[in-house]
Amino acid sequence: MRSSRLKALPARSAVLVGASLTAEVSLGLYGWHFSTGVSEALLLHGAISLIAVAGGWLLFRRHELGAGMALCTLSIVALGPIGALGCILMELTRWISSRSTISFDEWYERLFPRSPTDPAQTLYELIEWRGVKPSKDSTVAPFCEVLDGGSVTQKQSVVTLIADHFRPEFAPALQRALNDSEPAIRVQAATAAARIENTFLEQFVDLRENHVSDPDNQSIARRIALHHETYARTGLLDSDRADIERETALDINMRILQVSLDDPEITAAAARLLLDLGRPDEAIRLLRPWLRSKSMPSVLVGPMAEALYAVNRLRLLRRVSARLLERLTKPDEEPLRASLMIWATAHG
Repeated sequence: MRSSRLKALPARSAVLVGASLTAEVSLGLYGWHFSTGVSEALLLHGAISLIAVAGGWLLFRRHELGAGMALCTLSIVALGPIGALGCILMELTRWISSRSTISFDEWYERLFPRSPTDPAQTLYELIEWRGVKPSKDSTVAPFCEVLDGGSVTQKQSVVTLIADHFRPEFAPALQRALNDSEPAIRVQAATAAARIENTFLEQFVDLRENHVSDPDNQSIARRIALHHETYARTGLLDSDRADIERETALDINMRILQVSLDDPEITAAAARLLLDLGRPDEAIRLLRPWLRSKSMPSVLVGPMAEALYAVNRLRLLRRVSARLLERLTKPDEEPLRASLMIWATAHG
């Protein structure tokens, strides 16, 4: 019942406007063909206008007259047959333009086209961009190179990849896209930044709901801390907001450490946050029990070396580097191994 009434609402106003248009056009043709006098034409136009205004007022009182229909009615009343022809041209123009318009979803899809799934196309892009597609071995440098010297299409593809597979390492490239000389790239990058921030917000809401339902679950608490830490490292926040996110993550990790004192992953995360907050002395105190132990997990090597360097304990850093160098055997630990090699060689 209600739906049928809603469908009838525009029909009534359309009938009113359509009848007025037909009457005014007929009046114009009649006057041109039979050379009707001005007074007679004005009388007929007044009758049509009176009916149009009365009908329009009734529909307006019932909230059944749209803005477009009201404009047509006023044009007919004010300009007669000329107003009727203007309304016809306006609707014709609107119909022609509507054929070439696109929906919001299609516009958004063009702004952020989906990543290619065809293997050949993927391989071509990996070769063309020298491996910029996000992977464990990729870096942010190729992204920046494409944004510096690539075409608009290549830049748009890079921004799409950053938005679809965002990692904190991609923040410099996103910042470069936000300052690009091409307006289209800046708009797309701003949309990508908003999309990334919205993703972080949605993830936080889900994590908080999970934590409320299971407040004693340390795994959920760790994920919340990691979420705040990652958000701080995105480069999308100013320094004050980033420090607030780090403080929140640090507070959660320290509460977890009260329960899990010997967890090297949590200890390393807390030490990294202390270093990022400019508190290396506290990081040393947190890592000291592991420094004295005979076996140190590899996840603690990086924060330990950085903390010792930050407090100027260089002699101890040399000894620790020589002792821990042999523990770094994984391929992804090669950069850290190369750094420690410098200090271990100096110690020897």
